Amino acid sequence: MREPRRAAALALCAALAGPALQAQQGSAPGEPAVPPAVAARLGLMPLASTRVDVLRAERPTSDGRGVLIGILDSGVDAGIPGLGLTSTGERKLLDLRDFSGEGRVVLEPLEPTGDAVVVGGTLLRGFGAMRARAPKGPWFGGTLAERPLGALPASDLDGDGDDTDALPVIVTKATDGWVLFADTDGDGSLEREAPVHDYRQAFETFGYGGARAPITLAANFGPEPAARAAPQLDLYFDTSGHGSHVAGIAAGHRMYGVAGFDGVAPGAQLLGLKISDNAQGGLTTTGAMRRAIAYAVAFARERRMPLVLNMSFGVGNEEEGRAGIDAYVDSVLAANPDVVFTISAGNDGPGLSTVGFPGSASRAISVAATWPAPFLRAQGHDGPEAVAYFSSRGGETGKPDLAAPGAAFSTVPAWDRGGEIEYGTSMASPHAAGLAAVLVSALVQEGRPVRAARIRRALMVTARPTPGATALDDGAGLPDVAAAWRWLATERRATEVEAIVAGTRARAAFRADGFRGPADTLQAWDLARDDAAPETFTLRSDVPWLVPPRSVTVGARGAVVVRVRAAALRDPGVWTGTVTGWPKDTLAGPAFRLVHTVVVPVAAAPAEVSLERLVPAGGVARVPVPAEEGRAFDVRVEAAPEGTGAMAQLYEPGGRPRLGGGEVEVAGGPAGATLGVDGADAVAGTWELAAVAMPGSEPPRVRVTVRRSPVRLDASLATAGGEASVRAIATNATAAEARGAVTALAVGAASAVALAPSGGARRTIRFTPPAWATRIAIDAVMPREQWPRFTDFGLSLFEADGRQLAKEPLNYHRARLEASLPPGRAPAPLSIGLFPGLDDPADARPWTMTVVVKCYADSALTLVRATEATVDTTVALTLPPRGAREVGFRTAALPAWDGGRPEQGTREALVTLVFEQDGRSWTHERRLPVPGGQP
Repeated sequence: MREPRRAAALALCAALAGPALQAQQGSAPGEPAVPPAVAARLGLMPLASTRVDVLRAERPTSDGRGVLIGILDSGVDAGIPGLGLTSTGERKLLDLRDFSGEGRVVLEPLEPTGDAVVVGGTLLRGFGAMRARAPKGPWFGGTLAERPLGALPASDLDGDGDDTDALPVIVTKATDGWVLFADTDGDGSLEREAPVHDYRQAFETFGYGGARAPITLAANFGPEPAARAAPQLDLYFDTSGHGSHVAGIAAGHRMYGVAGFDGVAPGAQLLGLKISDNAQGGLTTTGAMRRAIAYAVAFARERRMPLVLNMSFGVGNEEEGRAGIDAYVDSVLAANPDVVFTISAGNDGPGLSTVGFPGSASRAISVAATWPAPFLRAQGHDGPEAVAYFSSRGGETGKPDLAAPGAAFSTVPAWDRGGEIEYGTSMASPHAAGLAAVLVSALVQEGRPVRAARIRRALMVTARPTPGATALDDGAGLPDVAAAWRWLATERRATEVEAIVAGTRARAAFRADGFRGPADTLQAWDLARDDAAPETFTLRSDVPWLVPPRSVTVGARGAVVVRVRAAALRDPGVWTGTVTGWPKDTLAGPAFRLVHTVVVPVAAAPAEVSLERLVPAGGVARVPVPAEEGRAFDVRVEAAPEGTGAMAQLYEPGGRPRLGGGEVEVAGGPAGATLGVDGADAVAGTWELAAVAMPGSEPPRVRVTVRRSPVRLDASLATAGGEASVRAIATNATAAEARGAVTALAVGAASAVALAPSGGARRTIRFTPPAWATRIAIDAVMPREQWPRFTDFGLSLFEADGRQLAKEPLNYHRARLEASLPPGRAPAPLSIGLFPGLDDPADARPWTMTVVVKCYADSALTLVRATEATVDTTVALTLPPRGAREVGFRTAALPAWDGGRPEQGTREALVTLVFEQDGRSWTHERRLPVPGGQP
């Protein structure tokens, strides 16, 4: 569900949008981005991109009817026009079930007085309605507080303009089961309120605020409690809007009352499965994914309905092939071969190895995103659809499988009017789920068996590759569902072969640093299939530098070695090619794909290296950048000619976007843009600079200059003769003499907290920033090998009253959250909320994390050189090749952080070392432990 780069995508698409779409940018709250009838006419539910319109004309009844689509997301608002009925007039939403715990209401016994009762400090009259349902009780009450539900306006459940309410509910057990009463019209009485049963039992919903209710709620009652005990109550709602938008793409019908304005599979029914806590940035909670998947499979089995699942969600894949949730998804799909599962590839593109889990699960359909043609045409671009720049790419994993339109006008809750247009792979995945539902519907109507592997094969074999894209960008390409149905209708024998890089779990061959010698030009693969009878496959390569044997014969097991022509890959860049294995019936499509990627970094030795690349419209230029641990560097990007432009992003080894940085816009001309990496953030390995040009634009030529600091900087805090000093150490990292000057700046104070808990309960770290602090940065880091145990991890900063100041989920094993504090702010407590989402709720193993709280002053204090003879603040240095020198600076004026530090936290000074050479400055931020008694 994550959309970490949605703001940038919105800005880019706004630039592409014509007048009809630009209405989105200026629409008032409560007004649609574009009138729904206009959106329908413009094709902003881009069905033609995947030929849904063609299949509907050929098979009108193959519209998803008879199929259940499970939406694992932020919730689905049941009050939205377009999510009420299917194309055949059946109920659209068969169940709404919360697995996140966000809407959990703690219930306590009530003691009414006559016809009134007090619930959470609120007096409610008309208690006779409760007595009529359960004359002898028991009666229970609780409240749902708005403020913990996140930001306005979503958290304003009753539509009164604030988030300060604690809305009461009363629960009792009637003859027909547990029921809920709420003061929905705000008149302080329950007298005219209707009882609300569990949604699964009676499909009943309610809302606060009467006719102006901005959000629809449903009730979930847990397992039957002991006699006269309170039940478990979860209120189901969508304060994100994400899940409701996704649901409309997959299966909306007559959206906003406009005839013919439908999602991909308007005949399908929906199962709303809430797996994320929207208040913490749409985070999944411990076990939520597993429990929701199991529930959906059981629900469909009980009703004998074919099931398609969609999860528009993903987090960074630190250890490809090792994620626990990937293994769980694959095990469920292996046990239920008729269940189709579509999952978004992620929005961390265009960098390599950015496909997140669980989209990397081998049996799921991982979906990339394209810019849909209607959105491009609004700006006068009539060219083919292109892969969206934000769409995550493969590399260390052989995903994605397919691409689908990554933008749509769809259904949103009343509070989110104006947000009907969304962008992301989150929009592409439900489009693919709708395609699968359409195909399943057609199979069921003809009495044919449903096999998920065949449906994926049909969509991939008949897909149209995106011009200029590789298998890492869009997999097989953009589906043609009409052609996919014709492929399925032939009932071709389609052998499936599993291919894994020999000796690993990897499903793609990825070389991050070129070749190490002649023997390194051979790539071995292990092949496996269910049928032991030998079958021979013809091998084809789509690039001249990949040379497979002519064929391979595979029984239950097999192997193949592919040769890489290293001499053809000498220039710095990224090279991707695919070898496919074809059965005798070539119309059945390839039985396996062997995806190879070779990364050739720019030269590591020179301190500065420049090269030029042409960025095709809608395409990506990649420059691999070698980096050393602790050695600062930057990458400068310039575009030409004037009038062109590109977006640039820098990625760490393994695919994580640069810590604390985002994409930058590079306008054509001399200005350019620089992406810098502080020495403290420089990790060893091959980084990647990715530059992308928008579809329909003039292709820019970018000049990329990699510049490395000539020295590594380090420091320590020492005490001699009762006086403390910062000892800066500069080490020449080159084979030539290095001349420059060193400066030490006291920028703030820090405190590190080491955690070693177990389980998925929230953790809180409390602290009070010093009075001088104007900015806070929080770094959270866990061991990389731990990350596959999680589906999520939230990091939020709260004010003392519980209001959220900032949030930044861990999309990878480490994250940085930054927040500004107003100057002159009186010291006041803050708290850091840590929200671990373990994949397996039974996982009781400990996990570890270090949280570093860094407080920065408004301006840095330049330290003075620690000698009696001078008060220099800058020290000139001449360092021989590989030589080092130590310089001392006085520390008497270091910003102090004594009281208010996090409990159990260290006491550290925050110092930035600077090396200046020829007008350039290279930095390294260091945390220096402060001995007891020192400032």
